[in-house]
Amino acid sequence: MPASAVRSRRNAMDIVVVGAGLAGLTAAWELSKAGHRCTVLEARDRVGGRTWSERLGNGEVTERGGEYIFPTEFAIRRLSAEVGVPIMSHNVRYGRRTVNGRVISFEELGETSERVRSTLARMLDDGEREVSLERAFAEALGADYRLDPVYRRTTTSAAADPALVSAEAVLLHESSTVGGYIEDGGRFVGGNQSLSLELARRLGDRVRLEHPISALDQSATGVQVTLHDGARIDADAAVLAVPLPILRELRLGFELPEDQQRALDHRFMGVAAKLGVPLSRVDDDIALQNAEHTWWSWRSLSVDGEHRIDALSSFAGGPFALEALRVEAGPDDWVRALHEMRPRLEIDGDVLLTTWADDPWARGSYSAPGLHWSAADAHVFERTAGRVAIAGEHTGLAQSLSGAVASGYRAAAAIEREFSG
Repeated sequence: MPASAVRSRRNAMDIVVVGAGLAGLTAAWELSKAGHRCTVLEARDRVGGRTWSERLGNGEVTERGGEYIFPTEFAIRRLSAEVGVPIMSHNVRYGRRTVNGRVISFEELGETSERVRSTLARMLDDGEREVSLERAFAEALGADYRLDPVYRRTTTSAAADPALVSAEAVLLHESSTVGGYIEDGGRFVGGNQSLSLELARRLGDRVRLEHPISALDQSATGVQVTLHDGARIDADAAVLAVPLPILRELRLGFELPEDQQRALDHRFMGVAAKLGVPLSRVDDDIALQNAEHTWWSWRSLSVDGEHRIDALSSFAGGPFALEALRVEAGPDDWVRALHEMRPRLEIDGDVLLTTWADDPWARGSYSAPGLHWSAADAHVFERTAGRVAIAGEHTGLAQSLSGAVASGYRAAAAIEREFSG
């Protein structure tokens, strides 16, 4: 028998993973492969967290949560290849959306992006601190910066007030904006939730749905998890993979390391909404950005590789767009705005609106780096907090499907280093 197998069994631990989104499921999968006994506790009645695929009335799949898999997001591509969940192209101009009837060229995209980044670098070199995304674009592009399509795309994706978001984090460190632009965002063939579903299938009865926790404590010898119903689960270690607002509400019987707590304090939860629209007719524009607010709509490639699906997807990011669309009152204002932007649109059935801020197990869309963000924040979750590893998109640089997967890998590796060396 290989020595590695003996070592794996000898050091096998009972590990509780809190959260069955992509972060928690990835961590559980990796730790299970290493020989550990994992129990995954999920508050919802489904797996996937903020990755949630549903069918519209006409049969087309729409994403209520995470949408794009970018070409250089290797973490999620590695995992999907391992478990056999195929990826295909959206075939959508994600970074070069139509704005006011115009699509910028690759050259313009690159030149504008570099101008903003170099301006920001100069501001930081001159000693400026806490430079917001809003200020960086204004300084780089001048008075009409808000009309620029790169500004519109970047601030839409930020899903937060750009005056409160760290430009340094978004423009100089986040993986989706650094290292060049490749126009081929992907999606899972069976819907983006399919990766979570496959991981859960492989983990089997180790995934327990409708098991929300209220508290987590630890001692020198183990961790103690308290569920909402008062039940308690003891284990050797834990992975805490819940959204940032839920993490802040949990009763932790221990203090996080100072740098980890500081990194969490430097982030805040953004707000966004999604609208899935079944259609019978629409114009040919596959990626149309609203010229006045931070929302856009696109039409993805069908699995046949030739046609477009009979649905539009729309994403609104940040409080100002959500207020303008009045999403708290339902989809009607957004549908009217969509008709104004796409007059040829004919809707075929009920639309599907998702607003994550009112979701009790998310309380927002995904996190954003605040003005106090520091580059040091990006690495502090590579180690455990005692017997607990923290995972989730809020622990890294990519607030995406792949960012969640990468955090799960990171949490699993941290536990392995700490306890199985």
